[in-house]
Amino acid sequence: MYLAADSLDDLLFKVYKQILARGTAIKPSKGDARETSGMLLKLSAPRVRLSRSESRGLLFSCLGELLWILAGSNRLDFIQHYIPRYDEFSDDKKTIYGAYGPRLFGKTPNDQVARVIQLLKDKQDSRQAVLQLFDRTDTLEFHRDVPCTCTLQFMVRDSRLHMLTSMRSNDAWLGLPHDVFTFTMLQELVARSVGIELGEYKHAVGSLHLYDEHHDKALQFLDEGWQTHRPMPPMPKSDPWVAVKGLVDFEKKVRTSHGSIPTPPATMDPYWEDLATLLTIHKAGLVPNNQPEIRRLKRRIHDDVYSTYIKRRYKLTTDKDQLSIFDGQAALTKETI
Repeated sequence: MYLAADSLDDLLFKVYKQILARGTAIKPSKGDARETSGMLLKLSAPRVRLSRSESRGLLFSCLGELLWILAGSNRLDFIQHYIPRYDEFSDDKKTIYGAYGPRLFGKTPNDQVARVIQLLKDKQDSRQAVLQLFDRTDTLEFHRDVPCTCTLQFMVRDSRLHMLTSMRSNDAWLGLPHDVFTFTMLQELVARSVGIELGEYKHAVGSLHLYDEHHDKALQFLDEGWQTHRPMPPMPKSDPWVAVKGLVDFEKKVRTSHGSIPTPPATMDPYWEDLATLLTIHKAGLVPNNQPEIRRLKRRIHDDVYSTYIKRRYKLTTDKDQLSIFDGQAALTKETI
């Protein structure tokens, strides 16, 4: 089955509709679910990687998980700062066995991402630019978390970087929105590193499933109807890895801070400064009734694409604050994607 869309929300809409209507009942170890197998999803505009919906607008947890991966970390306390339930997947309550960070960004010569970037710089037509996550040794003994992602493949065609993710299994409710965000951000990082434009994103899944506990939530998502298409801004056109290191370092300062929250360095490009400011907003949001501080930090944001997520999460307004098709030039319609 092949499903294509111009935004994450449109893709999720098609996925949930397909699973609810035609999914096969299965009984995996994590609970009863409905499954569609052999799925291929395409997101033609990878920057429209964040849901604008009430339930799947997961900006802060997506950003936290991305930085956990970019930091090359497998620490449970790191990711729990953003996704508390991750302790369910830890063998020792300290680390996550299947964490992607160490597998992608191991120390030289095991930094797979660096090798792929160099390969594409040397030979753009290469078909060997593949990152491996799932390993044959992962099932030799029991672990609470084994990578669901098998490989990430990058291909330069028509002067654009396309990406194909291959997954053995994917939770359509909890996992898919995070995976699309993380992998399309990685796609854009590699594209900027190679010096070419962003292409299409494709996502192949062996078992794409929706657990029964999320059945009603998926129906509610469908009831929300069509969402506006708001892309994240493009990454600056330069090698991104110095900026990534700065953001990763800043994230640690924010996460481990006590008392006053650090301020993003003035030297940061606005793109990266916005992501850094979002980290400070998340930290401030851990303090009850801290809306005045969150409002102050929100004023530092350059791009208003993030405004909806901040207002909704921290209840800064009384309405849903969901952009409509009448929001003018800030919104991308289906015709302009």
